[in-house]
Formats: sequence, C-alpha cells, structure tokens
Amino acid sequence: MQSSWICLFLTAAVSALTVFPSTDRESHVRLHTLPQFRPPLLNVTVYDQEKVSPGYIFVGPYSQLAAKQITDLAEAYTTGPTIFDSTGQLIWVGSTIFPGRDAYDFKTVTIRGETMLSYIISPNEFYPDHPQGKAVLVNDRFELVNTTLPLFDTPEINIHEYRVIDDGLSVLMLYSEPVLVNKTWIQDDGIAEVNLTSGATLFRWSALEHIPLNASNFHLPKVGSTTQKRGFDWFHANSIDKNADGDYLLSSRHASSIYKISGSDGSVMWELSGKSHDIDHSNGFNFSWQHDARFRYEDKTKTIISFFDNAGVGINEEGKTTGNWSRAVVVELNTSVKPMTTRVLHSYDRPDHQISIARGNTQTLPNDNVFIGWATHGLISELTLDGTPVMEAKFQDGTMSTYRSYKFNFTGKPHLPPVVKSIVHGTSPKTANTFHYFSWNGATEVRSWNIYGASKNDSGSFSLLASVEKTDFETMFMTTGFMAFVYVEAVGVDGIMMRKSIPTASEVPRTWIGTFCTPDGVCNIKEHDGSNGKSGAAEDSSAQSQDDKYASLTPIGDDSVGNIHPGHVPGPHPLHRVMEDRALISGIGLMIVLVLVYFLTRFYRRRNTVRYQHVE
Repeated sequence: MQSSWICLFLTAAVSALTVFPSTDRESHVRLHTLPQFRPPLLNVTVYDQEKVSPGYIFVGPYSQLAAKQITDLAEAYTTGPTIFDSTGQLIWVGSTIFPGRDAYDFKTVTIRGETMLSYIISPNEFYPDHPQGKAVLVNDRFELVNTTLPLFDTPEINIHEYRVIDDGLSVLMLYSEPVLVNKTWIQDDGIAEVNLTSGATLFRWSALEHIPLNASNFHLPKVGSTTQKRGFDWFHANSIDKNADGDYLLSSRHASSIYKISGSDGSVMWELSGKSHDIDHSNGFNFSWQHDARFRYEDKTKTIISFFDNAGVGINEEGKTTGNWSRAVVVELNTSVKPMTTRVLHSYDRPDHQISIARGNTQTLPNDNVFIGWATHGLISELTLDGTPVMEAKFQDGTMSTYRSYKFNFTGKPHLPPVVKSIVHGTSPKTANTFHYFSWNGATEVRSWNIYGASKNDSGSFSLLASVEKTDFETMFMTTGFMAFVYVEAVGVDGIMMRKSIPTASEVPRTWIGTFCTPDGVCNIKEHDGSNGKSGAAEDSSAQSQDDKYASLTPIGDDSVGNIHPGHVPGPHPLHRVMEDRALISGIGLMIVLVLVYFLTRFYRRRNTVRYQHVE
C-alpha cells in the first residue's frame, strides 16, 4: 500500500512539473509568431509612475565581448538591438537584420528632421558579411539605409561611438590603428568627424601624436609580446563629443582622463584626471576607468560635463581604484582660473553599490530625469535630478549585459506585415479550440487587433471573429471550434486599420492527418463533422443571425474592447508564457499534487499513530 501511494505521488508530481513546465522561470522571451526570437526578458520596477519620463528603452544585449561562432540558431537571435517599453514589454527585436552579431551604442538619431536608429555591429571573424564590423543607420520602417565601414582602412571598427550631429550632416567616430613603435605594436586610438553623405573626413586626431605613452594606466609591454592584431591598448578611447565652438571632448579609459581638444589645431586644451596639472586637486575629486563624457553647458568661465565613473576594473579591493562603487557624475569646471577648480554638481551611485568593471553611460531626459545604464546585467536606473529613483530595470538573464542604455520617444512603422500563428487543439474539429497568436515586430501604434477566419483560403470566405485589445508584444485569443485559415488586422490608436497579415493556415493536431485532414494539410471537415464552428456555420447558412454566427466563440478573459461583440473577450498573454491553457493545466496539476500530499501525510500520521499505540 505504501509503495502504491509513493508511486502515485511521484507520477502526479512528474506530470505537473515536467509535462506542463512553468515558463515563468524563463529568462528569455518565447513567441509563437516569431519562434526564432529569444531576446532576454527585461524586469522593470517602477517606484513613482508619475515621475517616470515617457519613452522607450533602447539596449543591445550580449553575453560576451569576444567574437564567437554561433552554432545554435536560437542563440543567434538573443543579442542585437532591442527596444522595450517603460514597463518591460518587448517592442522591437532587431537581431534579424544581422543575426548573431552584437550591437553597440544603439539609439535614435535625427537626420534631416527624420528620426532613425543607429548602432555599431561588432567585428566577428566568423561571419562573411563585414567581419570587421560596421556602423549602420536604420529608418523607422526598420530598413537599412546607410552603412559606415571602419575608417582609414583600419582592421576593424571601433565599437564605442557613432554620434550623429548637426541634423545628420556629420558623425563622430573613434578608430583604432596598429602602429609599430620601437618594435612594439601600439594601438593608436583616434577621433574623426566624417561627412555622413560624402564620407569626407572633416577632422582627424591621433592620441599617439598628442598624448605621451606614460599617461596610460599600464606599463609598456615587453618587446615581442605584441602583434599587429593584438597591439598594446594603452589609451582606449571610448567616447567623443563636440561643443558649439567646434572643440571635442574625448574620454580615455586606460589613461583615466578626459581631454578637451581644439577643433582648429588638435591641441589638448585641458585634461581632467586625478593626476592632471590642469586641475586643482585640493578638494579630493577623483575618478577612474570612466566612460561616456559629454558636454552639458559652457560659457567663458565654466564648463559643465557629465560622465560615467566606473571607479575600478574589478569587484575586489585591488580593482577599486578610486571608489567603492560606480557612479554617474555631473561636474562643473571653473576654467577662468589656473589650475582649474572642480565642483561636483550631482553624483548618482550605482544602486546595488557594485563596480561596473566596463561600459556604462548616463543620459539627461527631456524632463531633467537622469537615465543611467550600469551595463552589467543590463541594470538601468531612472532618477529625478535630485537622485530620487523612479524606475529600475535589469535583464532576467544575469549573463547578459548592454554597452549603453538609452531612453527615447520613437514611432515604429514596420515595412513587414503583422504575423499570425493559429494552433488547433482537440481530438476532433467538433471539440477543438483554436488558439490565435499575433504580433507586429516594431509597431508602436497598435491599439487592438481584428481577427478574421475562414474554412478555406478565399478572400470572400473570411469573416470577422473578434476585435481584441493588444495586451503584449504577442497577443493571444481563443475561439471554440476549428478555424482553418486566419489573418489579422492591426488597428491604430486612432481606430484606423494600419496593416493586415498574410492569411495563414492553422496548425492542426497530427492525429487529424489521415482522419480529418490530408497529409498536405487540407481538411475536409464536413465529411466528419456537421458542425464546423463559426466558419462552417457561416458557409451553411447565409441567413444566420450575427449572434448565432458568434455563438461558438468562447471568452477567456475579463477585459473587452468597447465595440466588440459580447462573446469576444481577450485574455492576457504575458511574454514569458508559452500557452494560456498550459498554465491553467499546470495549476490544476499542482492542486492535484497538493491534495495527494495532504492525504498521503494524513495516511502516514494515522498509520504511525496506530503502530505506536499497538507497541504500547
């Protein structure tokens, strides 16, 4: 008897936990309509909704900086440019443009008044398409419109900066060129301003020509220890900005210095660092290994800049060179005196008091909020100007990071149509349910969906099944009965139909093949079932009332769109769930397990009590 109970319990437990696995623990998105997409889930915590700045979150998730060969198709679609809304809902997955390639500095730019997307594709020797990497511009229809290759015939593109300025007249970039100096290969980092239309170089500057090698945090390597491909990375430029006077602001990570460079002759106008003679260090201000230095304000007597202070290169004490944790900083420089004095206007600490050993950025939003990308795990903070947190986000997959994180307003108008996937479940058409999944990658203006179904793929056979509110990147709706062909219409916020999907055949159970359907998927339902759900009834009786036509639809939620037929009620469909009915069955299975545990516990207690009394 005891072994029977144990076997029954284990069977129920295995059924609940393996046959219907919980997908709430998934760290990446799973979709029916676009099954190849696997971007990481972004968990968002909102502390003050009223103070959160509107806009979409722009990230470029990746798992490692080193180039690698992708052998798993799913892995090819986990990285790349990705847009989320402020709640963490997926908006656009851009990995289909360059599968398997990481994307850096992903953001919106303005070119001749038009909003576009820009990002840098990482070098990767395993891909024949520009293995040296490139920078790209994509329009709001997600079409590739411009490509910039590595500058000056350098071996590969510098991934740190692609900054479009002056309404698209030019772009600021960094480059890295191997140079042989006294039998040692040196990686000479430089800055360039390039005309975005003609490709002409407007300004070029070399670090080796203006900065001494001993400014680096690293010692010169031994002769023979470097190669042309792996030169001494002594400077490591990682950001470039330009002010209204035509001068440049350059950040060097490996010198822990920020330089103002003259746009007229390339001379160093001043250096901001912990060891610079241009700065009065009496107040103890210091930083190290920084990123993302930006001009914020300038006049004749002061300059205000912001930058991301990494403060170290490791999580142990040896790696924390100037601070216990990373921070974003806004600093005012008094340029009217020599040496210059510094005053920290704002300092925003990393919320978990950890070191971002690499990468990071800070952005000022239109409402003066501060948006900070801490890089590691995709950690993001949005704060008010005084440092009050209003939002925090990070990837659910702790192995993923992003070089920078931004927030922008953006309107996506995809050139590709929406996608629908309908899956039929049931032992026969009469008892079947059809689950419809639909999405439109990158569309930001969809409010609801119209679902149309038919028993045959003929334009005159389709009729409206339901109008359902958009609930997520991928929305799900269920109808009772078998629906052979389906298409959807995306309806905008203004109530106007935007685009329709291509009519698609529903996926039927394999057990139907040979019984209800031919091997090529043609299903002749009438031979086996006089009731063909909604679509069959529509064909059998043209005089059927509108209410009868929709009688076979089953509501599965509790939120309906105002002008929808009462039977059409959309159900929620979170990204991390594979199927609504599986979640329900999983819950039932778990309840069964709990009931079995309860009775099993009572059985053993009762039996042990009897044995104890018998021994007494």
